[in-house]
Amino acid sequence: MEDKDQKSKGRLTQDNESTYMWRLGRGPDTITEYLFGESFLDSGSSDEKAVMLSDDEKHTISKMVHFFLQARYDKASAEAERCLSSPHPEIRIFALLAHAVSNVAQNNIEVARKNFQTLQQEAKYPENERSAALNDVYRFILSVFFHLGDDITPIPPENLFHCSEGTRLYTMYARSYSLYLKQEYAQALGVAETALIIATDRHPIISLYLNVTASMAAINLSQFEQADRFFLKALEIAKPDGYIQPFIGHHGPLQGLVEKHIRDKEPELYKMIAENVVRFRHGWTEVHNPQSSNKVTTLLTPYEFAIAMMAAKGKSNQEIADYFYISINTVKSHLSVVYQKLGITKRSELEKHLNK
Repeated sequence: MEDKDQKSKGRLTQDNESTYMWRLGRGPDTITEYLFGESFLDSGSSDEKAVMLSDDEKHTISKMVHFFLQARYDKASAEAERCLSSPHPEIRIFALLAHAVSNVAQNNIEVARKNFQTLQQEAKYPENERSAALNDVYRFILSVFFHLGDDITPIPPENLFHCSEGTRLYTMYARSYSLYLKQEYAQALGVAETALIIATDRHPIISLYLNVTASMAAINLSQFEQADRFFLKALEIAKPDGYIQPFIGHHGPLQGLVEKHIRDKEPELYKMIAENVVRFRHGWTEVHNPQSSNKVTTLLTPYEFAIAMMAAKGKSNQEIADYFYISINTVKSHLSVVYQKLGITKRSELEKHLNK
């Protein structure tokens, strides 16, 4: 009965691995192929013999990814720890990435910072070209995800030659996100749409992230129907397996799409997302705020944050009311609370408290 209840909420139990990839009949191989290709060469070996992962390693990596996407950060972190001593540098640095972000989500910031430092050290002394390329990709993704501004350095195209198709597509998601942060919304949308054409049905997890960034770009271009379409496609991919992390990690830039499409229609799902948004934002700001002139607030509820984001982006009270199907007076009431919590008096002061 417990398993049924979990599945009805789109969540996985620890013993139930009937996920999207499993339903495709490909099992944990799908995740490892996303990350590393069907096999990878051990460049430290004189005969360059292909090194295949064991089934145990594949299952560990797959569970790490699934638990993280389900916002089960403690379990994701535990699976990542099992890979930190892997003999394969490619697996170690991916585990460092997963371990770092999972600990940010749990507000274990010192643990996450040590992971970031280790990634930096690994970058100085890479064991082979593939691990060097992957390290560049992961550090780029982290810089974008935590909105570190000038620290966001594009990846040299030649480095992507050493990456799997899945990793290259995920890099396109990060590239789209970085363009969004620079307010180059049309380019951000173009990159996401191009990558979605390439990903098609072969890369559902990556398509989930690409649809999220496409919706973020579209809403800033005032292409609201497109934004809705991309968001609902992301939700369609995410729901069967409870993959709520993309909506948690991108809640602010989604500018109310989570509230518009989930809050009233699926209150239990929204509650799950909102509770995790609050926790995740606390950890996220601990990484972002010390390195940015924009000190993102943790004082607002997710709903207040969504309304404040739209106001900061220049939307009128009437536009916000129409968007959320609420009255203008309700919008004014929420914004009054937002101003009071932030200690400000006008809209022009909002943006410095919000993530873009």
